Amino acid sequence: MIYKPPDIEGWMSVSELEWLFLRAREMRSVVEIGCWKGKSTHALLSGCPGPVFAVDHFKGSENELHGAHAEAKKKDISLDFISNVGMFKNLVLMRMESTEAAKYFREKSVDMIFIDGCHKEDAVRKDISCWLPICRRLFCGHDTEMVKGVLKDMIPNFKKINGTSIWSIEL
Repeated sequence: MIYKPPDIEGWMSVSELEWLFLRAREMRSVVEIGCWKGKSTHALLSGCPGPVFAVDHFKGSENELHGAHAEAKKKDISLDFISNVGMFKNLVLMRMESTEAAKYFREKSVDMIFIDGCHKEDAVRKDISCWLPICRRLFCGHDTEMVKGVLKDMIPNFKKINGTSIWSIEL
């Protein structure tokens, strides 16, 4: 194991975190869409020497508010996020909707973009449409099976990373 993940609540496996860490080491800039409490953000921040833009409104995903994200109805999740990763000097927090944050970036201005926000089809389509033009090198995301239909339609040459639920495309 190269990356030793801290005990941060989330849904990423150790192999997924290691993949993010190793790929982020190759990049000068990263954007993460959907950060929750910072489990994957920690891996990206630990790997990337440059800025890691963490984009999240911290209100939970609309389709998860009665399940995995119910906690967001009762408390400010961003406080947990800051407690978990706020010590990183390369963290740039963008507390807003993904599509709004995309407006702050130029075309081909970010090396790696990792999408793990709302997994509803319309939200995934919007994220891909907004962020793919901004990405310079590696466009990737989480929960392949949940978003496979949109990926097949919008990024038919994506690949699934073995042993993970991460999808990616090299640009």
